[in-house]
Amino acid sequence: MLLIHGGLGEDIDADRFWVQPGVLRGLRTAGFVVTAPDRDTTPSSWNAAADAIAATLQEPTSLVAGSNGVSVAVRLALQNPRVVDRLLLLWPPTCGDLAVDATVPAAASHLLDGETMRGVTDDELAGLDVPVAVMPSDPVNRFHTRHTLDRLVELLPQTVHVFPGFPESPRPEFAAVRDAFIETLSPHLR
Repeated sequence: MLLIHGGLGEDIDADRFWVQPGVLRGLRTAGFVVTAPDRDTTPSSWNAAADAIAATLQEPTSLVAGSNGVSVAVRLALQNPRVVDRLLLLWPPTCGDLAVDATVPAAASHLLDGETMRGVTDDELAGLDVPVAVMPSDPVNRFHTRHTLDRLVELLPQTVHVFPGFPESPRPEFAAVRDAFIETLSPHLR
């Protein structure tokens, strides 16, 4: 499985998003083969971000993506469906909210376009042909609204599961629920 970290124009990497919070170690302890590459959080396009991750894949892989990494994972599945086994989309980011968009650094403002999700049209989402599970943020916040997740569930033809909500990694409150988070994800990765 491959973990795709969040971030949009921010100084965040796989270490801060997946390693330090214990997600990578927890999934490996649960018996999974997991990689968590760094990705550019200010790529020239969502397509370029997906291409960079796709270059690391050689066989069908489960993608676990958090926050703005969700756009990368979906683009990758659309562009390279043969290398994506399933998608677990965690904490999909709010798209099209002016207050949220105003917090994105100017260097990443070209990545804000989208309908339900940044970098992907609703028609593309409706044509996605892989099993998908989604996880809301809990507590809900303006950066990861429940409305976005509910709209994804409506659009995605193969949404197989809606997880209970968890705080986003790497938020401080995630540490208290990390083990429950790993237990919740594990059955959907086998």
